[in-house]
Amino acid sequence: MSYPEYQADLQRIHESEVYGRAVFDTAARLTRHRGRKAKWLALKALEEQTLQRYLDYMAQTGQSVIEPTGWALKGRAEGAALAAMPWRLAMTLVRNATGPFQEKFLRLKEHAKEEERAFFAYVYAHEKALEAFAEKELARDPDSLKAVESLLAG
Repeated sequence: MSYPEYQADLQRIHESEVYGRAVFDTAARLTRHRGRKAKWLALKALEEQTLQRYLDYMAQTGQSVIEPTGWALKGRAEGAALAAMPWRLAMTLVRNATGPFQEKFLRLKEHAKEEERAFFAYVYAHEKALEAFAEKELARDPDSLKAVESLLAG
């Protein structure tokens, strides 16, 4: 695959997963609400699964992995803030945070070669699942983790 933003977009996957794992892990550790803790942990599991798939993809394609600097620290700080703020505000921020990542991941998906399409479709679907979770939480839908759980199971 080759387009001007390819390397930056590919690196953004790594940054996103390291960041998301730190956000959701910290939020889960610091929240006092049992149900919310379980939700944060489900999101963390999705980030960990996606990070592993990214690392596997990079190894399979012989590409160099560059550890993202600062993203875990930023994620821990933002996870602490999410755990402390009202749930609706936290969900609004989670939903809004997916937008910039979706843009990059969609571009990767659209430019993917046939043999790469499934991987990049998964990366994009993972970000859409996070957005869907936050939107369903805002709508008070009890099945808010459906898309997340579907990706974790598949």
